[in-house]
Amino acid sequence: MPDVDFPSDYEVYPEPGVLIAGHFLVKETYKTKRPKGMSDWLITFTLGGEGYFKVDDENITCSQGDVTLLKPMVPHQYGTSKGKDWNFLWAHFSPELFETNYLSDEKLVRLTMENGYARNRLSHAFEKLIQDYRERNKYWYELCQNSLKEILLLVAQKQKHSMEPRIEEVLHMLSIQMSESVKIEELARKVGLSPSRLSHLFKENVGSSILETLKQMKLNQAALLLEHTDRKASEVAVEVGFQNYNHFAIQFRKRFGVAPRNYQKLKQQHSFKT
Repeated sequence: MPDVDFPSDYEVYPEPGVLIAGHFLVKETYKTKRPKGMSDWLITFTLGGEGYFKVDDENITCSQGDVTLLKPMVPHQYGTSKGKDWNFLWAHFSPELFETNYLSDEKLVRLTMENGYARNRLSHAFEKLIQDYRERNKYWYELCQNSLKEILLLVAQKQKHSMEPRIEEVLHMLSIQMSESVKIEELARKVGLSPSRLSHLFKENVGSSILETLKQMKLNQAALLLEHTDRKASEVAVEVGFQNYNHFAIQFRKRFGVAPRNYQKLKQQHSFKT
């Protein structure tokens, strides 16, 4: 069982600027009830098992991949569902720590991180937060703030831009395999779709085809390398996945209106002047 940072019935009313985090693995007897709410935000991320939240007349359950975000001063109750265990990561933070206008204004929000990449990224951010909170090495508080900000931005991103989970997964695969040869059939197999269905869903969600999106990723990365490194344009072309330099140069000119070598010269001259 992971270390428990506070008793299950602990009332958290932190001073401004306080941030606490932990990992609970709790039995069905775990329950917290706060009739007057609390002065800070509470965010949880369920790794396994099942928990519940009660706010007003709303009763929601949380299972693997679910994130909940509870606003300050909201009367509530939460705990482990009957007959279950609940394995979850959590953090309390006072409102003064962050600008939260980009978060939902609802009293209680539940979101599901459907794809593995989103879950892994959120889990990793929580793990960094908890590690720094417990170790308290130099700059631990600033590191905790950075990790929590990443968590909140991922939640806000999910709230504001809901994309089909399998398309999110494909975008992630494209980003990490950008310089490799990509086969739509292989991408489709990995997300459990037919190639034609994947192609349709991808364009519907992203606005462009898989190959067009991949090309734009490559060209954008090439532009960054040309602007901020001394690599030759021919080397950059290979690095981002273009094996034919002439094809790269043609596509680059279409995207940025100038040849790669000229783009590099212009950008670096501007950078030197400023």
